[in-house]
Amino acid sequence: MNLPNRFIVVDDDRISNLICELACRRFSSLPEIKTFLDPHEALSFIKDAYTNSQNSTPTMLFLDINMPVISGWDFLDIFNELPPHIRQQFSIYILTSSLEQRDVEKAEAHKYVKGLLSKPLSAETIEGIYSEDIFITK
Repeated sequence: MNLPNRFIVVDDDRISNLICELACRRFSSLPEIKTFLDPHEALSFIKDAYTNSQNSTPTMLFLDINMPVISGWDFLDIFNELPPHIRQQFSIYILTSSLEQRDVEKAEAHKYVKGLLSKPLSAETIEGIYSEDIFITK
């Protein structure tokens, strides 16, 4: 699997966002990285940036599950309402502090979720994504 050059991180934790950003920079030359503390702002960006895009822009999105404004699951419900030409550009990886079975099952059921990853995201995890299509990393 080739890593895209565009990454979006949605997490209410600034440090987690920074860790994700640093990990992405290690494995992609000239990455475009957007970080969002507010899931609504991320969804607005996605709608604005991808709606009229003439070119497909493969994007890896790292999404926290537990956020105070809306959960990662709520984010995915809203994301699922976006037009197909937007959704198909994304590979989504869920970030979580705990790998609960119900979260694994929810993630497996979602078409655009490619993996459920433990926080903090590490360079080794990004390397695993880069080298093969993983679903769960512990």
